[in-house]
Amino acid sequence: MSETLTGSKDVQRFEHREENVTCCLELLFCGSTKLIMGEEEVELNSSSCGGICKSKKRGPYGEMGTVDSVNTCCFVGFAASSLMPADQASQCTGCGCEGDRVDDIVTELKRRQAFRGDRAKVRMAEATLESLSQLNTKVDMIMNHLNLEKPPVAAEMTRA
Repeated sequence: MSETLTGSKDVQRFEHREENVTCCLELLFCGSTKLIMGEEEVELNSSSCGGICKSKKRGPYGEMGTVDSVNTCCFVGFAASSLMPADQASQCTGCGCEGDRVDDIVTELKRRQAFRGDRAKVRMAEATLESLSQLNTKVDMIMNHLNLEKPPVAAEMTRA
């Protein structure tokens, strides 16, 4: 889980990460599933019957929807609403009892989602407003230092 920060705490870049999330039941049909977490989007690639049947679902983190761990009978898996095929509610990994690994995947997906979704946009807008406020304060200090008067407010200006 490596990351590098660029600029502010609200702008984060993510490294490419791939997880083999093939379930033991998929192996019975010569299948495999891979979760690919890119910088801006996530992708779930599945194949079965030796690669004859394939599916690929991809989308941005901000549009991923709900991400949770799921327990089905004795199997532990994860569900990401926009990634799962219509006939599949969740994806178990390995033999189905890898709870720590599933928790790690869910945590990473949620973390990436938080920095790319609506919440991230709100945080970035708030950071922009704070930066603008600091800039206004600096300009006021410079104007005071140079003994300049503040320009009239837009409501006080008249057209000539």
